[in-house]
Amino acid sequence: MIDTIQTIPDDGGVGIGVRVQEYSGEVVATLDGAVDVRRLCARAATDPARYPLLTGVDEYDDTYFNARQADRLASELTTLAADHPEQDMITATARLIALTKLLQAAPGRPHHRQLIFIGD
Repeated sequence: MIDTIQTIPDDGGVGIGVRVQEYSGEVVATLDGAVDVRRLCARAATDPARYPLLTGVDEYDDTYFNARQADRLASELTTLAADHPEQDMITATARLIALTKLLQAAPGRPHHRQLIFIGD
């Protein structure tokens, strides 16, 4: 079974895309274009010690996370939403956390997936 998350067409703006993919290259899910990942990462960059994985996302190249890293990333996202409780930040972090969960082991789901932040 393939997990999907609704994808909203890109509005033409340049930004950081996010997808979950099998190691075979098959795309499982993508983050919708309404989430400003660059802004979210910029917020995290104000405190790199607290958000080391988010701070490490490269806006100009691809950044890969495996399942173990995705668990830690979800924790950082939860903390970021608590630290910055604006509605757009809460929505963005929730959508990214949903993608991290697609890397967790589940019956009938391949064990090797990656969460990829796709830079410009």
